[in-house]
Amino acid sequence: MDFVLNVAGKQYDNYKSVDPDMKDLKRKLEELNGLKEDTESIMRSELQPRKKLKAEVQIWLKNVERVDGEVQDLEGRIGESNAFTRGSHREDVSKGIKEVEELITQQGRFHGGLVVDNPQWIGQVLSTTNLSGEAVKACVEEIWQCLMDDGVQKIGVWGMGGVGKQAS
Repeated sequence: MDFVLNVAGKQYDNYKSVDPDMKDLKRKLEELNGLKEDTESIMRSELQPRKKLKAEVQIWLKNVERVDGEVQDLEGRIGESNAFTRGSHREDVSKGIKEVEELITQQGRFHGGLVVDNPQWIGQVLSTTNLSGEAVKACVEEIWQCLMDDGVQKIGVWGMGGVGKQAS
């Protein structure tokens, strides 16, 4: 009889200790998901046409998704457990806390931004427009004369934005 009471007492202790640990896990997971949202916001602002997401950031985002699913699964299993089997999930909850904490600290290692140059674009020639006409030739000639004159220290070219103020 003492053995049965002792086992029942341990199961009750495990039952009680899983709840605070699970609350801690859910709180840390909420913090991790907040970091994920912030990271995705920064990512959207940094991601330009000739840039790509760093591999370490992609891996981190996948791991956050995986851990999020695992915690939801664990929460469901704990909810379906009875008073005697509930404590058996204690180790899984501790493992989850540790993994979430690791992901939180990993997020701070994305030094230098979240994106890098996409090597697929390196060396590719951008499309340009050829300028023609007497006015363009006159402007190019005037700029060329200024470049050849040692007395000219600065050249300013102005005009409406987007009209292609470039030499041909």
